Amino acid sequence: MADILTSIIGNFNITDPINIGINLILSTLIGGIVMLIVLEIIAKEFHESVNPMHAFLLVLLINIINIVGLLGIVASLISFPLIWIILPIVIWIVLVKLLFRDLKISHVLIVAIIGYIITIYLIPYIVGFVRSFIPF
Repeated sequence: MADILTSIIGNFNITDPINIGINLILSTLIGGIVMLIVLEIIAKEFHESVNPMHAFLLVLLINIINIVGLLGIVASLISFPLIWIILPIVIWIVLVKLLFRDLKISHVLIVAIIGYIITIYLIPYIVGFVRSFIPF
């Protein structure tokens, strides 16, 4: 049993869960702030209201989905071309619609696509920059 567990989790040492936790907290805070800015711009432009707490919850749920590897599990079960691009956007759309019920579907699509692009390109750079100042 120990061999199977070792082969599944690999060579984790005590600092890996701490680093994962620090990155989860940082990416949730930074991503929540960035998503809140995006949502406030869209809400102000289209005269809709958003709850700031839901922006942070949205980013936390996306981060947990990414850390657990849910996309890899689901994508391996579904054999479809471009599933690695379509599935994250669908998850973003569903989560944005669930958390921000007042937004129209066209605005949900805009927020989901912008959020997906931001979490791929912008947030990792900012988290890496901030992470360099933490001594762990």
